[in-house]
Amino acid sequence: MIRESSAEFVEENLKTIFAYALSRVSDKNDAEDLTNDIVLAILQSSDKIRNYNAFYGYVWGIAANTYRKFMRKKSRFSFDELDDNSFEEFDFTDNVLLRDDIQRLRREIALLSKEYRECAVSYYYNELSCAEISEKFGISLEMVKYYLYKTRKILKEGICMEREFGEKSFKPAPFEFQTIFDGDFNREYCNLFSRKLPGQILMSAYYTPMTARELAIELGVATVYLEDEIAVLEEYNLISKTPAGKYQTNLVIFTDDYTKEFSAKAVKTAEPVLKEILNCIREKLGEIRGLNGFCEKLSDNRLLWSLLWPVMRQGNEKFEKKYPQFQEKDMLYDGATGTNYGISIDEFDDEFGCNSFAGYAGIDENYYASAADFNVLPANNKYFENVDRAALEEKIRRTVSGEIEPEFMILTEAEENSLFEILSTEAEMMADLYSQLFSCACRIMKNHVPKELNKQADGIVFRTLFFRTVGLIGGCAVKSKSLDIPDFDGPAAMYIRVKSAVKKDGIV
Repeated sequence: MIRESSAEFVEENLKTIFAYALSRVSDKNDAEDLTNDIVLAILQSSDKIRNYNAFYGYVWGIAANTYRKFMRKKSRFSFDELDDNSFEEFDFTDNVLLRDDIQRLRREIALLSKEYRECAVSYYYNELSCAEISEKFGISLEMVKYYLYKTRKILKEGICMEREFGEKSFKPAPFEFQTIFDGDFNREYCNLFSRKLPGQILMSAYYTPMTARELAIELGVATVYLEDEIAVLEEYNLISKTPAGKYQTNLVIFTDDYTKEFSAKAVKTAEPVLKEILNCIREKLGEIRGLNGFCEKLSDNRLLWSLLWPVMRQGNEKFEKKYPQFQEKDMLYDGATGTNYGISIDEFDDEFGCNSFAGYAGIDENYYASAADFNVLPANNKYFENVDRAALEEKIRRTVSGEIEPEFMILTEAEENSLFEILSTEAEMMADLYSQLFSCACRIMKNHVPKELNKQADGIVFRTLFFRTVGLIGGCAVKSKSLDIPDFDGPAAMYIRVKSAVKKDGIV
């Protein structure tokens, strides 16, 4: 009852309160400030009034006390006198606060979360009453007053603080979003990380959940702009809100530290295995040359480079069949399934990488290339980075017709199947290597992924292992001294599949 009377008193006597303030201070702006202070003090003190009959005398006593505090504050111009019980307001006009204090105040308002910010801006800037704010945002009058009260406490604490933005505010962390999906193309989803802010949000909230306010300070961006980005990330389940009201990244990220640790240990595992595999393949070169005349004319080093990639592909297929529990893809959006992950690597580019595509590439209706561009290869020996398609197509036709000597394997489907049969043992050895690399990656990832993502981590590692270790296997093949860096021009780890039957002197 007293609280309702306080609100009614304020609404009915606002002009009287302003007249009282104006009689005490000569400046109109100061009078407005004092009026706000008196109103807020009355509303806050309503719970302390026990006797309704003493109400009117009590509120004017509050007005007098508030005026005295107001004058002390103006004379000392300090925020130190504010306490949790005072309800003395910060002014939002340039005529009261020094420019530095105004900027600090604006900074703190910019860091407020949505509910507090909307109420504060509506009340102080747009001059809406508490009742109008309640109606505008569909919340109770008491909740409006609570938000305004909490806002004052937050501003009081923050305005005197020296804030330092996080490093990401001026130096964004490296971040690349990868999505492999089946389903309808979603332009917003695929282009979400074409700008920096979404990736920086995920990187900031990866290991430690953060509130929108904490993210704003870390990134140097006002919460009003962060909220829309966070909402989109939430929509696609790339970030989630914890019960404590903080945001936690919901995406496995291959960090720089993880990548370096895995590479160091994986090289030690892979190098001796690759040496054994390639030595076994070398012993079968005679049998492989018998597949057709193109294979017959290739040097050992050319042929070994051409054979490494198909052995990797076959080995990976055998490896994946051993882990059916990881075959199911994640639900991404609107019925689309696939695999999402992030990469955060700080200039980690060495001989164990593979920066360009590794896989199939159609040439025309008769031919396609299967290739890998290992970083260990010189630029002139890479297919996807440097290929001149027109020149390659012409070279393939001339090679098939017997006009020029072959520079790479050319196989029909039947000959490719025969090749896989010849190299089945080596493919099994490669599958065992992938199993070792998978176990190694999972162990390391446990130390580099938030505990909330532990359940996702093994599946993501499994579904990305092949392409994330392409360059490592190529680099280890050279490091083991089982393969020499090519001394010839043109793509090395590549072969051509043709749809027509092939005989030793060309196409039938």
